[in-house]
Amino acid sequence: MKIKELLPLVKVHGRTVYDEEKEALFCNWTCSGLTLRFKGKCLKVKVLALSDQIPGMPNMPTPPADWPCIGAAVENELIYRHECREAEQWLTLYENAEEKEVTLRIVKISENARGKLGIEEVKTDGEFEEYKDDRPLMEIVGDSITCGFGNEAENNGVVFRTSEENGWDAYGPRAARELGYDFNMICESGIAGIKPEHPMFPMHAIEDIYQYTDELYANKMNLEKSKWDFEKHHNDIVVVNLGTNDTTPIRFAQDFTQIEALENWFRARYKELIRQIRTLNGPDTYICCSLGPMEHFVYHDIKDAVEELIKETGDERLVCFEYVPINVMTEGYGAMGHPSMKTHERMGRELATYIRKYVLEKKNA
Repeated sequence: MKIKELLPLVKVHGRTVYDEEKEALFCNWTCSGLTLRFKGKCLKVKVLALSDQIPGMPNMPTPPADWPCIGAAVENELIYRHECREAEQWLTLYENAEEKEVTLRIVKISENARGKLGIEEVKTDGEFEEYKDDRPLMEIVGDSITCGFGNEAENNGVVFRTSEENGWDAYGPRAARELGYDFNMICESGIAGIKPEHPMFPMHAIEDIYQYTDELYANKMNLEKSKWDFEKHHNDIVVVNLGTNDTTPIRFAQDFTQIEALENWFRARYKELIRQIRTLNGPDTYICCSLGPMEHFVYHDIKDAVEELIKETGDERLVCFEYVPINVMTEGYGAMGHPSMKTHERMGRELATYIRKYVLEKKNA
């Protein structure tokens, strides 16, 4: 069945784009995809994969192109995963000897900037049934940490591979599943929360792309950027874990006396980012501003910015949270000093505990 025909029966997750020309639903953001229900012995999907080329470092070889990774989950457990290195192919996501009723989630495991994934067709030997999901929605906004960058790599591996980036088991989805929330993710390796006043090199910033459905895909395909419908896809909670990459132009300032001014710029712009998130999501959404576990340098600026906003606006649905730093002795590293899967497991519990105590208790009071 063509994906457009199937859409009325499924639950779509995340900010997806239906490309009319390619007749495919592009699920590019981490953990975007769809959940469907069918009765049968197998389920197959036809995918369209587009690679991305990340620029190399100065005087270094250009790294190989990145391809997207797809997964399938049943009852929150991944039962299938595959790195899509062919432009177009059929994949068997589920097989069983006996006919069963199955609820299956098709999920993009890798991040948006490193490969695009389109779903063209889905077929089963049985019948599709309607699936609905009315769980509250959590949105997780962040950088490489949120993407799950290299969380399945060997300890401090020096090479990034999309096959070792497991966004499904990153801290955000873990926390959402523990709390019984549906979730979507807006995250990109290397992205900053705000554009620095004096950038060391070109930096993508969430403040410039948050309002759009998928600015990365639009730019790649030379399409007009579409605005995301926040009213139709209401977020009950937005978790923002940004500031790690914002620290770079501050800590590496050539003149030490510039640091205070650079921090002031970040704090002022961060306030405007949170204002934007509040305006787009509406007054009822809880916004959790967090930082960690790799870099904590600007956490005091984040906390000050949030406290200033609360005083200025009376917004009682703004909260702050700082993750415990990586424990190298017990958790090790993932790729390139990023959190390992052990760290993501711990972070997921931290975030769920914090939201349960400081958001849900207040929300249910």
